[in-house]
Parts: sequence; structure tokens; C-alpha cells
Amino acid sequence: MREERYSVSFAVSMMWQDKAGLLRRMNGRCLDLSSSGMKIEIRDKLDVYTPVLVSSDEFGRMGHATVRFCLRDKMRYLVGLKFGAEFALGDPARRRILERLLAPPDPACEA
Repeated sequence: MREERYSVSFAVSMMWQDKAGLLRRMNGRCLDLSSSGMKIEIRDKLDVYTPVLVSSDEFGRMGHATVRFCLRDKMRYLVGLKFGAEFALGDPARRRILERLLAPPDPACEA
């Protein structure tokens, strides 16, 4: 059974250590969220299997994740992240935050 995924729109921040050992940071936008991962939109490419630490103003520190894919989409990259530990969306406080962040339905999809 597939888990429930939520269409959302909120800013995220990622930190990771590059191959030279330097600490890197990048901001992006979360487009899709589930308890096991998220899809984000960023401006620069990230290597697959890069471990990152994800945080947001809404949820605070969301946890460690691994880049599963990074696909170019026009002038941005779409990145799939898989959390190292489940992000408990069933928690009442997180559920209230999630409800505020849900993206409005796309009218083009309803036609």
C-alpha cells in the first residue's frame, strides 16, 4: 500500500557536506510531502545519494534525507528526498501545520 502524499508549498533549507568537505547550504521549495520523503524544487543540481539535513520555518528540523533523484525541469531541478527516519505526519501538531500548507487544487487537473 502506498503512503499518502500531500501537495504543499513551503520553503525548505538544506545543508550537506560536499566532496571537498565544505559545508554547503541551499534553499528550495517543497512541492510534495509524505512521511517517508519529499519532492523539492531547487536552482542547482544535487548529486544522487547526497545526504542532506532538511529544515523549514514551519516544521523546524525535519531530519536527514538522501537524494533519490535530481531531474532538470526548465530552469530548476526537481529533487526527490527520502528521509532516514519517518517524518511523523500523524502527530497532532504536525497535522495542523500540514493543513495550513496544503496547496490549493489545480483547476486544470479537475477538467
